[in-house]
Amino acid sequence: MNSYSLSNHIIICYLLKINNIQYKLIFFLYFKYMPVINFKSPSKKITRKSLQNILVKDYMSKNVVAFHKSDSIFEVKRILLEKKISGAPIVSKSGKLIGIISETDLMKQIVDSKYYNMPMIKTTVSKYMTKNVDSISPNETIFDAAEKFLRLKRKRFPVMKSNKILGIISRVDIIAAALNIRSNFYYQ
Repeated sequence: MNSYSLSNHIIICYLLKINNIQYKLIFFLYFKYMPVINFKSPSKKITRKSLQNILVKDYMSKNVVAFHKSDSIFEVKRILLEKKISGAPIVSKSGKLIGIISETDLMKQIVDSKYYNMPMIKTTVSKYMTKNVDSISPNETIFDAAEKFLRLKRKRFPVMKSNKILGIISRVDIIAAALNIRSNFYYQ
């Protein structure tokens, strides 16, 4: 509202003050239809990078620890503990994915070794590995990956392209990616 229209309003209200009822009616109508004045400074425009660019390949672990089906379960446990990882793919000599070994698989072996009194050194990974392995594409978004983790109840997926293991993505990697989403929002 400019100063001219404000002074006009004051004059009109003063002249109509004679009849109190008309003044109240004019005053009510004026403020009801008066444009709202915003005293805030102009807000900064928020620009968002595309969430489609947050891909599995950007957050996967690329240094994959892999085992062969003939490896000793004892050695596998030792290496997993040493590397502080909870599972790893099992590959053939040609590098093809044939299974995965997880903490759950190792727990089964521990129960079996106590129940059957079997030594761990002679037991191979092939006996306890999970043979039906779900994998994920490196070009899937982390949102698709998170949905797949929930739906299939897995803790890690091998990241595969053309039957070749490119990396491993785990739930922790998805959580780290989700934390980085906030940095994808910035002000201009």
